[in-house]
Amino acid sequence: MEKKSAMVSIEEIVEYYLPISRKKARKFVTLYLEPKRIGNRIYVERKKLEQLLYDPDREQFPLNP
Repeated sequence: MEKKSAMVSIEEIVEYYLPISRKKARKFVTLYLEPKRIGNRIYVERKKLEQLLYDPDREQFPLNP
């Protein structure tokens, strides 16, 4: 079993979770999660991202507030 890190970068989100552009992924993360900036990269907690994406009551994530 592969051990996963607690934090996920924008690159990992685009590659494994959401097939969208990096620009849209950054906007999604800043609107719906609490991003952490480490150096020049943006990270979010994997657990919170998965909870948000797999929430059965949520179907749409509008990027325009």
